[in-house]
Amino acid sequence: VKTTQIASLGEQGPQVSYAPFVWHDHHLYLYLSDLARHTANLRRNPGVGLMLIEDEACAQNPFARRRLSLQGQAELISKDTPLYGQILAEFDTRFGSIMDVIAPLPDFHLFQIKLLSGQYIQGFGQAYRLVGEHLETLEHIDPRRG
Repeated sequence: VKTTQIASLGEQGPQVSYAPFVWHDHHLYLYLSDLARHTANLRRNPGVGLMLIEDEACAQNPFARRRLSLQGQAELISKDTPLYGQILAEFDTRFGSIMDVIAPLPDFHLFQIKLLSGQYIQGFGQAYRLVGEHLETLEHIDPRRG
């Protein structure tokens, strides 16, 4: 998938949105506009939930779509850092010419999501915690053991 659903905390409670993303060096990056509510939410409260989910059209069962849920902390990346240019180049590679349009706009900002925890659901009875330094290992969740 190329986009993630975003759960952020707004002034009046939880809000859900989505945005394109790239992975780099064990972090997920979002390039967000000030016009989007999730941008203000992340500036005010950096805690964020993300979900990458299988397309309904491809899923065998809508109750058991494969999905990756992640929790993390958003951090704004300054435009004058080498990392900013490197990540924007990755957005350009992944999303193409739209980046020529939005990259120069002053209302767009780069957020790095530092991942803290996660869960992968492969289907019924196939739930896994993400563990390890970079959440790179799947640990089966056994409902009998908690």
